[in-house]
Amino acid sequence: MGIWERFKKAVVGVDTRGTSASQQLHAPTPSPPATTPRPDPADRPPLVEERRAEPSKQSTATSKVYEAEKRRAQAAGQTVKGYRAGYIGTEEAKSFLVADPDGLPPLKLVPSNNGLDFALPDGKLVDYNTLALRHFNIFAFRVVGMGYYEDPERPFKFRNGQRVAVKRESDNEHDPNAVAITVGRPERKVGYVNKQRAKWVAELLDDGQELEGVVIQTKASSPRVLLTTPEMLAHLRR
Repeated sequence: MGIWERFKKAVVGVDTRGTSASQQLHAPTPSPPATTPRPDPADRPPLVEERRAEPSKQSTATSKVYEAEKRRAQAAGQTVKGYRAGYIGTEEAKSFLVADPDGLPPLKLVPSNNGLDFALPDGKLVDYNTLALRHFNIFAFRVVGMGYYEDPERPFKFRNGQRVAVKRESDNEHDPNAVAITVGRPERKVGYVNKQRAKWVAELLDDGQELEGVVIQTKASSPRVLLTTPEMLAHLRR
């Protein structure tokens, strides 16, 4: 640094870089970098908008199909379940269930999508729930109470056409009309005739009538069984 520069620095306070001390003292303070203000949480839109529960197009369409199917079933005098299974209406079935000279109905057990079904000579299927069948001592029903007798290590296995037997339990404390369903040799109890059919079946057994049975449907959680006299069963299985 020369003499002149040292003089100026001592008298007026100018440094060697040409910036005075007074200029440094009065220099504007730099502003902090601008920042984007944070929005108020109350003003934020929800991350996930709540959607009103509305039926999907598929469920709406399914509902319409079911309602149309229900109307067709009612017009045919049938339940939706029976209509889907291909059964004719109850009144139409009753009109065909007329005994021949031997007292036998115009029915035959045939394979179907349901398992085994009652078919008329023209192939039409008769719902097993048709009450007119009881006039021929034909009873078909779901076996009830199976949960009390099934061994988890030996689950029941059924097949269409499998033979079953009945055992009267007149001393049953829960139902005086109780009729047990058994399979195999030795006999293994699998359940009971349901209450809607038990009274009629019990009366026949108490009168000494022999009854035989076969499994006719196995798709549901419990098998559907047909009970009737040996002569009628032979006629149905001809």
